Amino acid sequence: MIDRESRPSRHASGPVISTSPSPGTETIVAISTPPGRGGIGVVRLSGPRAISVASKLFHRGKQGLDPATVPAGRATFGRFVGTGGVTIDHGYLVAFRPPSSFTGEDTAELWSHGSPAVARLLVEAAVALGARPATPGEFTLRAFLNGRIDATQAEAIRDLIEARTAFQAKVAHDQVLGRISSEVDRLKDRLAEVVARLEASIEFSEESEAGRFLPEGGVGSEVWKVRTAIETLAGTYDRGRRVRDGAAVALVGSPNVGKSSLFNRLLEEDRAIVTPLAGTTRDVLEESLDLRGIPVSLLDTARLHEPQDEAGSEAVRRARGAMTTADLLLLVLDWSRPLGQDDRGLLRALDPGRSIVVLNKVDLACGVGRDEAQSLTQRHGALGVSARTGAGIEALRLRLEEAVTAGTVGSNEGAFITNVRHRDLLAKAAAALTRAERGARDGVTEEYLLLDYREALDRLGEITGEVGVDDIYDRIFKSFCIGK
Repeated sequence: MIDRESRPSRHASGPVISTSPSPGTETIVAISTPPGRGGIGVVRLSGPRAISVASKLFHRGKQGLDPATVPAGRATFGRFVGTGGVTIDHGYLVAFRPPSSFTGEDTAELWSHGSPAVARLLVEAAVALGARPATPGEFTLRAFLNGRIDATQAEAIRDLIEARTAFQAKVAHDQVLGRISSEVDRLKDRLAEVVARLEASIEFSEESEAGRFLPEGGVGSEVWKVRTAIETLAGTYDRGRRVRDGAAVALVGSPNVGKSSLFNRLLEEDRAIVTPLAGTTRDVLEESLDLRGIPVSLLDTARLHEPQDEAGSEAVRRARGAMTTADLLLLVLDWSRPLGQDDRGLLRALDPGRSIVVLNKVDLACGVGRDEAQSLTQRHGALGVSARTGAGIEALRLRLEEAVTAGTVGSNEGAFITNVRHRDLLAKAAAALTRAERGARDGVTEEYLLLDYREALDRLGEITGEVGVDDIYDRIFKSFCIGK
């Protein structure tokens, strides 16, 4: 598990932060395993009395354990007892002590059978002995405040828990290990070096060789390089967002072009009802698809036409809403018939950067016209497929994968950010450096330029949490599950 490895503290006493819980002074307890029944249930405690409380709930033989003798990192088998010494269950007690514990505090875990009732009884017994029920994300918050992890690693733990695909889990795990924080640290080090050299140059400005403190090529050149690197990292967010949040792909088209049949073929299951009658689909259907590690919400929309009743109007409204919000559109046309007015209207409104044109029903005789089909292929890169026979479906899947993954999967490029908070702070850091560059061209004194350089440093420090963030609990940890 992630929380068993001993790591050096990133900051001696943690950043100065105001939070909702009161870390370090209280012992907290929560169920750490997901809701429901399972093979194993885990109740976690952390704080100054965690091992003491856990020892009172655990009997290896006829009596409890002396907390001082509980071995760290080793599972001890025995029975869990509640009020009056009544046995609750049999299982294991595991203790972790600083600096090897996840939270940086004394931590204990009670491993019982995976009954929700047993886990609740253990939590109630721990509370009766003085522990407090943990708030969402409080264990991870304590790890952050005790310098065991930084803010980006805390966010990555949440992403790892919520990962739906193997690739999402891999990216989140890399970030837990410090992939993003190491990139940000390198940027901070480069900018801090510039600030230190400029401050030294100002301090000894009356000396004849004060310029020796400045970077080779001058401050402006190095600041431009750092700003460019910051903007490059911020620019990776669009790809990273798709990895973290997934993508929505909407199938759109006029009536009876075979959208639902294509929807079922891509899913490889009969999810949507298919009939020869136009307008069978009256609502937006949504199913999940894994495209090379990117979770995709595939949307089958109602036909786009002039509605005849209130239900039809609502169906068209929802279909157009899906078109607006989707990351990618699959415009489905019918190979077996001439293009209609609705088809041509959709083609005119098409955004080439977020759409794929599909000519469905290529197993039938060509009714669209050879010249029209050739034009669609040349102008829009239209793919010929048959939802009924499966012809062309693999080529369509490859096109979908290329469009959705946008080069993120299997790429050997550097780190990419997946969190909008990181992108916004990088943008603010770059903006501060841009102001400094503009000020330097306008003749602003170096003392004032330092203010912008320091602001950029603060914004970078805020990404990892080394600069105080008053509302960091609400912004990061409150969205965690209880017990993590």
